[in-house]
Amino acid sequence: MTQQFRTIQETKGSNDFAQLLSDQIYNATLAQNTATSLTVPGGGIMGNIASYGGNNDKNYVLAMIRVTFGDEVWVSVSATAAAPAGSSFAKATSEVVTSDDPRCIRVPVGSVMSFLTTGTTTSVSVSFYALPS
Repeated sequence: MTQQFRTIQETKGSNDFAQLLSDQIYNATLAQNTATSLTVPGGGIMGNIASYGGNNDKNYVLAMIRVTFGDEVWVSVSATAAAPAGSSFAKATSEVVTSDDPRCIRVPVGSVMSFLTTGTTTSVSVSFYALPS
């Protein structure tokens, strides 16, 4: 059974301060410049039904993404992750997660998350939590 994600009043938001360790944790050491995918698990995940974006039939959970110290990973949901290709701004499907800035994002159960690094020994941990009620 997945742990309920606790939103602590003192921190005023969704972060991992005083969280219980999830029982839905996935880890990988990424190959350089190779997108690695992870399907958001549905079995055992307790989430609430989304009520926005026209996706009322989707069950959403929180994915807490952490990266090894000093590294960065490009993350995408339902698209292949990619690092920026040039010095000009362009529309993208990936967002960077660094060791200094772990991310907690809402993802639909069954969707595919994609991870990419330009580093050589970058490890990623993704913990899934039920949404706060």
